[in-house]
Amino acid sequence: MKTIFIVNPSAKNHHSLSSWNQFRQTIDIPHETFMTEHPGDVKEIVTRLVSQSSDEWLLVVGVGGDGTMNSLVSGTVGFDKVVVGYIPSGSGNDFARGYNWPNNKKQAYTLIKQGFKKEDIVLLDSGRFMMKSGPKGHFVNNIGIGFDAQIARKANRSSLKKRLNKWSLGQLIYPLLLCKEALTFKPFSLSIHVDGEEQQFHKVWFVTVSNQPFFGGGMKIAPQASPCDGYMDVTLVHGLSRWKLLLVFLSVFFGKHTAFKEVSTFKGKAMTLTTSRDVPVHADGDTVEELEKGNELKVHVLPLSWKMLNRSGWQKC
Repeated sequence: MKTIFIVNPSAKNHHSLSSWNQFRQTIDIPHETFMTEHPGDVKEIVTRLVSQSSDEWLLVVGVGGDGTMNSLVSGTVGFDKVVVGYIPSGSGNDFARGYNWPNNKKQAYTLIKQGFKKEDIVLLDSGRFMMKSGPKGHFVNNIGIGFDAQIARKANRSSLKKRLNKWSLGQLIYPLLLCKEALTFKPFSLSIHVDGEEQQFHKVWFVTVSNQPFFGGGMKIAPQASPCDGYMDVTLVHGLSRWKLLLVFLSVFFGKHTAFKEVSTFKGKAMTLTTSRDVPVHADGDTVEELEKGNELKVHVLPLSWKMLNRSGWQKC
């Protein structure tokens, strides 16, 4: 077995690199380290290493945040002998929450240094999205359009987030922006086809398609979501006032928002979304090109498409 660490130096607004330089001094197992500059780098690295030794298992450990793990899982989908691990070094770290990984570097490394056998591996789902004549990609946490994507976009550009990250408080930017954007965001109408059945919604604030429960730095947006059931969980918030939106979001931290009549939830394997105006889109917290009015966002599940160390609490499906 070969162990490699994939480090995203830009994670946590570039603070993950200094954190990695300190942490790497504690690594006492044979390994290689690769720095990435672009999301597609992971696929190239993994492809090259697999071609060099196709019979050897490869443990690929991501060092960064949710965006790093998006790139890492996207780059390892389809490889039979590639297994994923994680050293959390981002701002939100919803991947760690959703996949029951330690949110502490030393504890995560303790799991990784033990190595693994075949029985230590769990197969998990991922999601795939595409827009007509536009971007496409994978997600492992969630993809969202509307209000939550607006918050993600503002957070990624925020100078305040950069300052908060210096004290490992970057996740606080999400509730702060939530309050601000709730005063200005304009709801939209939506048509959504889920496994062939169409529904229409008006005054939509956001739609989130989830592979695991968490988003936005710890909000439990999809309490029943599981990354090994072959389905995506849809959470759709519509038809409420700005002030009630804040109340709903407060309840999201506890997973109680689904009790509101304005919150619709359902599961599906494939869905198509169209909107009445241009709306922002995010995938695992990273901004994607806007979904334009009348265009289609297609999302579908890729069942059991990647492998992770089964020390996180997920049972084999």
